[in-house]
Amino acid sequence: MLRDPAFGDGGNHGIGTRRLSGGGAAVIGFAKWEDRPALAELWQVCFEEERRYANFFFNNAFRPENCLVYRVAGRPAAMLHLLPAKIVCGGKPVRIHYVFACATAPEHRSHGYMNALLAYAALVGSQREEQFSAILPASPGLYDYYAKSDYVTFFERDEYRLSAEQLREKAVVRGGRRAFTPATLNRMRSALLRDREGSVLWENGAFWFAVEDNRIYGGKLVCAEGPSYAVCRREQPDVCEITEFMSAPEHLPALFAALLQEMPAQDYRIRLPKGSGLFAAAGVPSLSAPEPAFCGMLRPLDGASLEQIHVGDQKPYLGLGKD
Repeated sequence: MLRDPAFGDGGNHGIGTRRLSGGGAAVIGFAKWEDRPALAELWQVCFEEERRYANFFFNNAFRPENCLVYRVAGRPAAMLHLLPAKIVCGGKPVRIHYVFACATAPEHRSHGYMNALLAYAALVGSQREEQFSAILPASPGLYDYYAKSDYVTFFERDEYRLSAEQLREKAVVRGGRRAFTPATLNRMRSALLRDREGSVLWENGAFWFAVEDNRIYGGKLVCAEGPSYAVCRREQPDVCEITEFMSAPEHLPALFAALLQEMPAQDYRIRLPKGSGLFAAAGVPSLSAPEPAFCGMLRPLDGASLEQIHVGDQKPYLGLGKD
């Protein structure tokens, strides 16, 4: 059992319990399967989305043992989810979690509930022998908020804007439309990132969920030989936003051809790991400088430190649509 002086001994109620001034109890604990309707409602209210998006997550990716809930008078007031992942640290993958879908009901905000959940998430991670906790703030203003819970701005990426003409000059059609399993694509992704210190490697299930979640929101996965892939969505009628683009230089022409065929647009906004040099190595014409961006934070858990991650010229990458 985890304990904290602010909550006392949780007994059978959860990880921690405290009495509120109105006589009710506030409890932090793991979710239960039967919590799904209430948690889906919390998701819908906080993220202002249609219920089908929440239902997709809770029907396909929800795991009670990876969801922490702050309950007030027996009802979920706040939640967060811990998605298992790994990070390249000292040349090898080590276990971490990614904090996902932090949500507090409007009537319960500004009471410190999310701070308490983040503190317990760190304790849970340490008990599970995870070395780091990663998070992507939903807005720039939240970076200062999560810094108060010991998160440090860490992940970076580049964003290129290429025209259809630039893609067309390098595109080469090779065979028909290609389809690969999520496991195959995820292995290729891990192989491309395994030497990039501090980069996040996702489990096959998380890869599948990210691709399908993008599809639920109207996006598409475009694949080509290699394998290579692009996770795409239509930002504007004539702009295709690619939230993850993974390819070796020699497979870039085939992926460009697939994009032009399956996601035609005038312009393509493409996110890449910072300093990857992929487009320059492939000789993409009229290449302008990318727009750099910080896109995520990291917190060392008990016994770990950021100094263990030997970041060089290639900056840490979060990716898979999380950034």
